[in-house]
Amino acid sequence: MKKIQEVPGMIDEIIKLRRRGLSFRKIASELDTTVGKVQYQWTKLIQNKAKRDSEESAVNNMTAEENDVPKQTKDQLILTRLTFDKVKVLWKLSNHKEKMASLYLEEPDSSRRKSLRIYDVTGIYFDGANAVADHEVILSHQSEWIFKGLKPGKVYCVELGIKLTETHFFPLLRSEAIHTSEEMPYQTSGIGEAERQPAEWTVNVSTYTYYESMSEGEKVKNDGNGNC
Repeated sequence: MKKIQEVPGMIDEIIKLRRRGLSFRKIASELDTTVGKVQYQWTKLIQNKAKRDSEESAVNNMTAEENDVPKQTKDQLILTRLTFDKVKVLWKLSNHKEKMASLYLEEPDSSRRKSLRIYDVTGIYFDGANAVADHEVILSHQSEWIFKGLKPGKVYCVELGIKLTETHFFPLLRSEAIHTSEEMPYQTSGIGEAERQPAEWTVNVSTYTYYESMSEGEKVKNDGNGNC
């Protein structure tokens, strides 16, 4: 098998093999590497393309009249303390990111299952795969959620993503970290514990993020009303 040493060379080979219709698994076998690494390189390629397209769009919009510039939904995932053991999550996902996810996963939005994961990131620099605890809820058409029963003195953050299989998760957005101190609620900048910005399609996420199983432990129960 051909073994690729340099990332630039690898992505070129991946593009060629994808054009031939090979799956990520077959590409990994062809290049003598892991499926996770192939997925990671392909994700970075799509992300860079999206960034270039976004920059070009911004330049074009600057030449238009202010009233003619269309308002677009911005990606955001906001985690807010309600009480010492309860947090509320609000999110908005742009059409652009929805479209990029559809292109990447090669399936329409209607066939995907979105899910919300809350992680205990106390004392760690969260990279998307090394959380101490991990609870998940499958979403339908909600745009907000409330997690209950959080432990005091812990640091939590939330990811919105797509549930590919029972063990595979594709992150789209990540919240800032929040501390569950019994004192006045506050949010942390996340330095040393969790990344400040959303996952942004694994810019700083581990190569194997998509292939990590949920941590052992009881999942958060869903009462059907946007609460856990």
